[in-house]
This record gives sequence, C-alpha cells and structure tokens, in this order.
Amino acid sequence: MGILNRYITILRHLARNALMRQMAYRPHFFLMVTGKVVRIGLLILFFNALFSQVDRLGSWTYDQVLLLFATFHLVDFIISFTFHRNLAFALPAQVQSGDLDSRMLLPVNLLFLVSLEYIDVQDFLSFLPTLGFAGYVLWRMEIPLTAPGVTLYLLLVVNAVVFLYAAVLAVASLSFWTTQSRGLARVFDNLMKVGRYPLDIFRGAARAVFAYVLPLVLIAQVPTQALTGVLTPGGILFAFSFSAAALTFSLILWNKGLRTYSSAST
Repeated sequence: MGILNRYITILRHLARNALMRQMAYRPHFFLMVTGKVVRIGLLILFFNALFSQVDRLGSWTYDQVLLLFATFHLVDFIISFTFHRNLAFALPAQVQSGDLDSRMLLPVNLLFLVSLEYIDVQDFLSFLPTLGFAGYVLWRMEIPLTAPGVTLYLLLVVNAVVFLYAAVLAVASLSFWTTQSRGLARVFDNLMKVGRYPLDIFRGAARAVFAYVLPLVLIAQVPTQALTGVLTPGGILFAFSFSAAALTFSLILWNKGLRTYSSAST
C-alpha cells in the first residue's frame, strides 16, 4: 500500500501542476473545453442528419449508434487526459532531444512517468458532459441495466483503454530506433476515429482488418454490444485476449527499445 499511495500522490501532483499551467491562460483553457464539447455536438448533428435519411446503419439503430458514439468518446477522453499525448508526442520528442535522460534518473518507474507526466485537465472536464450524454442515451433506449451487464461494459471499456495504451506505446517505442514517431502516431490517431462507426458500414478486406488485425471494434463497438446484450462469449474472450497480447508485445518492445537507447545529448 505504501508504494501505491506514493504513486497516487505523484499522480495528484502531476495533475495539479498541469492544471496550474493550463489555468494560467484561463480564456484559452475554457475555450478549448468549449471547443471539444462543440465538436461532439456537431458529430451528433451529423448522425441526426444521416438517420433522417435512413432507418439503420446495417443492423444498428439510431439509439444504438448514439450509444456507440458516446462509448467511443468516453474511451477517447480517458486516453486523452492521461497517456495519449504523453506517449504519442512527448516521448518521441524527449528521445530526440535527450530530455529522457533526466527522467531516467528520477526515483520513479520510468514508464509510469512518461505515460502520465502531463495530465490534460481540459479533456477531463470535457469528459464529464460525455458521461451525461451516455446516461441520456441509456435513458432514451430504456435498456434494462443489470449488475453483470454494467460490470461487463465497464470492464470492456477498461479493456479498450488497455488496447489503445498498448497500441500507442508500441508506436511511441519505435522512436528509440527512429528518434521520431509522431507522424506514425498521427496516422494511428486518424485510424482510431474509425472506432466510432459501426463495423457494418465496411465490406471486404477493411471489415476484416478492423475486426481482427487492428480490431478498432474493441474501442466502442464491443462494449456497446455487451450493454445491449448481443455480444457473444467468443467476442468477449477475443477482446480480452487480444488486448492482453497487445500489451505484452508493447511492453517487450518498450523494454527492448529502452535497452538500445543512446542519449541524444551525449
């Protein structure tokens, strides 16, 4: 418990320092939060316009698509205010400049530090309206919420975060060899946005890739299907197994990259 409390304290200080830096420019801070909420509102308007022309997207109804959309943004905001920018953009810059050296000397787990050094409080505040929107969609759908169903949904949301952490860490770890991986990180960011749409809209090779090779369905579709009661046991097993395998691979890549790291400042 002593080690856990120590890391919780470190995380609290990191979040406080990030908030102080962001609140130094308060108009910018609140405009950024507002902009993120407006962006979600515009996407909802897009779905409203789309479903004014069609009844379904494949097998997905309007309410189910809204739940999928809400789930995607819950996951997206979780990774945005925690590890995403730290790993995808800050870590490659630290490797390139040699700033990673000073972090390696600190008495704290290096992966913990580079993953959570900068907590984006803006995205945390934007996360709260998304929670409210998800609650509204559930109320609108009148889904009978059961303890096992809600528990499975939350576990699959956590699993989605683990899957994305593994993917972003693997991409960021390439910077140990290339000294730059931000371009690839931006490519992955754009690919990740596919996860907010039902898999039914894809056909052929793209459908197979997003279902099994780079299973972006794990981000939002699988948790949504669990909550609506259509996810099979095989789908549950695949989701947890793939994320565990991806995390194992990314940690191996990180440790191998760290062993080959040669400071840019020497």
